[in-house]
Amino acid sequence: MKRTLTLAVLVAFLVPAFALAALAPGSRPDPGDKDFVILEKLNQQDNKVVVAINVTNDEPITALDVPLKYGNPDDGVILDRVEFPQDSRIKDFQFKFAKINDKAKTVLIGLVSSAQTLEEDMQPGTGPVAYLHFTVTDDRLTEFTVDTDNSKAPQHTLTLIENRVVGENGRDVIDFKPGFKNEPIKLDRAGSGANLLPKEYSLRGNYPNPFNAKTIISFALPKDSRVSLDIYNILGQKVKTLVDGAMTAGYKNVEWNGTDHNGLGVSSGVYLYKLTANEFKRVDRMTLLK
Repeated sequence: MKRTLTLAVLVAFLVPAFALAALAPGSRPDPGDKDFVILEKLNQQDNKVVVAINVTNDEPITALDVPLKYGNPDDGVILDRVEFPQDSRIKDFQFKFAKINDKAKTVLIGLVSSAQTLEEDMQPGTGPVAYLHFTVTDDRLTEFTVDTDNSKAPQHTLTLIENRVVGENGRDVIDFKPGFKNEPIKLDRAGSGANLLPKEYSLRGNYPNPFNAKTIISFALPKDSRVSLDIYNILGQKVKTLVDGAMTAGYKNVEWNGTDHNGLGVSSGVYLYKLTANEFKRVDRMTLLK
């Protein structure tokens, strides 16, 4: 029974319109004391911010569906990755899924204890199930929010699933919506926020890489600068200029959608991007896959 359930939940993340509609997430009340998903800032180093997703539960949990949204469009908050802690109560979970959509500012996190073999559920307690690693590219930003994402409902809503033992041999599958607690993520700043200004020029790479449709190139300017950011093919031919002009100091990100200077899509392959900022020059590479 348990393996059948968790395989169904696994399919729910891969084919949400079919499976989760059948599960009717959150259709039953919490069977015990109120469980909670709690978001809190864990730490910040320069422009890097880590937010912990903590879960408090009083019954064994076999699966979690956690859709979230963060920040606002073009506000300088980028979700780089989702980390699942190795020493947590979900360390033996067989299915750990995170799908980031940085354009829509959403992330879908799915956790299932058993897929191929029977594994232990998340036992009652309190602790982190995932860490959200953000980059803040706007030095003027003082805070941002991470909230539940209801845009995909009913396919995905904040849901915990318990596989409860009933009597001597029976089991009862209970899916319910936990409580949710969050506060604005405050950014540490000195005075006007100067501690978020970079101390030196740097080309910080691009994300994702490899990429399919678009990628974001990040770099740092310690002072106002004359900037050019150009894309070249592997033969050294210029494909497109993304930036050519003055920019203020701070952490910056520029999107490339895989098109050339005529707006036509380029072919798959390795491309170079060159940043020139005043006297600073750096080149890095990225891979476009179609």
